[in-house]
Amino acid sequence: MKHWSWSAVSLALLTLSGCQSKPGGQGVAQVDGQAITTQALDAELADAPPGIDRLAYRKVILPQLVDRTLLAQAAQKMGIDKTPEFAAQRERQEQKLLVEMLAQKLANTVPVPNVQAVDAYIAAHPYEFAQRQKFYVDQIRFAQPASTEALLALGQFKTLDALADGLTRDATPFTRDHVLVDSAFLPAAIAAQVAKQPTGDPILLPYQGTYTANAIVQRMAAPVTGEPARALAGEILRRKAIADALGQTLKDQRKKASISYEAGFKPVGKAAVDGKAVRDAADRVPAR
Repeated sequence: MKHWSWSAVSLALLTLSGCQSKPGGQGVAQVDGQAITTQALDAELADAPPGIDRLAYRKVILPQLVDRTLLAQAAQKMGIDKTPEFAAQRERQEQKLLVEMLAQKLANTVPVPNVQAVDAYIAAHPYEFAQRQKFYVDQIRFAQPASTEALLALGQFKTLDALADGLTRDATPFTRDHVLVDSAFLPAAIAAQVAKQPTGDPILLPYQGTYTANAIVQRMAAPVTGEPARALAGEILRRKAIADALGQTLKDQRKKASISYEAGFKPVGKAAVDGKAVRDAADRVPAR
């Protein structure tokens, strides 16, 4: 899972935002009259390694925050904060931060999944838990074929080498590499299909608008059972509930909002409520 994290670039953009509200709290340092507060310092702890002495870590990151403030001040003196490019990036980062903080706020309203829900999820997703496997795979990635017939023709090859030769004859660009695939991160139907695939036999799978041909080189059992499985299932269900709450908020906002597009920019088809913005924000909520 992804963890709450902000890059130095993102934070620097917010630091340069002089017209925005300043963090509150007691001052811990001054940089040319600009205060660094305890609240600003505590915000840095979002990136702290788990289990670290947070009080000691504050003293480690304070010099880094001073350096970033100095660099931000240098950028202001150059007028970078007055440029259209900065304004666009600042708006983008502020929107992302607002959405992530909204997700955290909604997370506080999500009930803890009950035992029955956790058990039902574990039973319905065996390849994430008791039957979880990891596969070293020889993988070829290529653009989605132009027709179903062309895709079916590629499925007739019995080895990955033969498939690579066929792509080469057709002048179809492709890449080939060895990758590690974890059944826990595959859709349930695909995980079941891969788990039953004989070693060495190619299997064609869609991937982010492209296609992959995969031949298993080695498989390793990686079961997750008992309390670790329950904890993981509970967190997965929690994040799904957060995404559902965000999706409902987005749906409600979309109903109330007046949205118009300039010519040529109107999206084709109906916007999905469970879009990327919703999934990304839910993923960044810290684990319980």
